[in-house]
Amino acid sequence: MKMTRRVLLTIVGSILFAVSVNTLLIPAAIYNGGLTGIAQLLRDAVFALFKLNLSIDPTGTIYFALNIPIFIFAWNKLSQNFVKLSLISIFFQSVSLTFIPVPSQPIVGDVFIAIALAGVLGAYGCSLTYRAKGSAGGLDVIGFYFSQKNKGSLGKLYLTINCIIYAICFIIYDAQIALYSLVYSFVFSYCLDKFHEHNLEASVMVFTKNPEVKHEIMNNLRRGVTHWPGFGAYTGSEVDVFVTIVAQSEIEDIKKMIKKHDPKAFIIITKNLKVDGGFEKRLI
Repeated sequence: MKMTRRVLLTIVGSILFAVSVNTLLIPAAIYNGGLTGIAQLLRDAVFALFKLNLSIDPTGTIYFALNIPIFIFAWNKLSQNFVKLSLISIFFQSVSLTFIPVPSQPIVGDVFIAIALAGVLGAYGCSLTYRAKGSAGGLDVIGFYFSQKNKGSLGKLYLTINCIIYAICFIIYDAQIALYSLVYSFVFSYCLDKFHEHNLEASVMVFTKNPEVKHEIMNNLRRGVTHWPGFGAYTGSEVDVFVTIVAQSEIEDIKKMIKKHDPKAFIIITKNLKVDGGFEKRLI
């Protein structure tokens, strides 16, 4: 994927996420998870402490400030292209969260519908930044670092931070706000898993008469291949049969490689596998 397209995906995804927060979550008094949720709580604390009444929402500015130490840490620890794209995401998220107007009244009257729409829209936006091999910043950056170093999982980190955020909502506000926010977190996480193809695997089985196809996959896609000779039951002709496991985001690439060497190759793709062993997840 060319860098220009990756940047565009990152920008669009960041704006979509900010739209979901400002137009659906905040009017319904729902709190996000991660650093966005922390920024929302800090905004409330600053407003209450200094009796402020600003025409713009400072959540984006607070969110940007919270990300500064994280990116200082990440610059020398992770891929610099990943960090640069994540910085672009944070910038556009922060600007959008600051300047996209928050409706004085919820645009969706039913809170559960607002939660569902925000979860789908926000998750799709974040998935675009992941597809571009960047991140939405914040806890994503720390989570990707943990994943690369096998020191933990992004899911456990989010669970811990979100439990703290929603516990504060429960204490300061009321149980209903905390429970609604928790429901949103589950909807968002579920949708993100469905949209984020880098995190899902697929099995690809190929029947071809060109033995060079498997070498193309090993050399260019850098995925392992298991192969064996096969024979057509009707014609008796010999074919090369092989199977490989790829991320679902790599399916189009592998199909192009196969068709380039053998336009008549027969391909079977099985999605949504659970893979254990030496499979390499290329999240960034």
